[in-house]
Amino acid sequence: MNTRKRLAFSLAAVAFSSGLAFAPMASAAPKAATAACPYPYVCFYKGSTKTGSFKDVTSSWQNLGASKGASSMVNTRHDDIVYTHFTNGKTYCTPPSSTTTFNSWVVDKVRISSAASC
Repeated sequence: MNTRKRLAFSLAAVAFSSGLAFAPMASAAPKAATAACPYPYVCFYKGSTKTGSFKDVTSSWQNLGASKGASSMVNTRHDDIVYTHFTNGKTYCTPPSSTTTFNSWVVDKVRISSAASC
């Protein structure tokens, strides 16, 4: 195995073993999602069904209720980040105007921050 392949394999193994392979994935919010989730809301979805929306900036966690275990979240806010908390104790930061897909982690709490970047 050449050095480049060995390095790529090693990096993949480290990412997988540290849990990075299962971390939430953020991307730009698609237009259809932002139409269903108007500004300035943060909306949670199970599949294509909206289960909840939040808009208040808070200094503490808000429990998700019906949105616990959501499969994705849309942050329509232009200047605010969103922290999500998971049942395994980990947290994730989603930048403004982004969608996050939750892979194998179970989301249970949310906190909207007025910070502009993660």
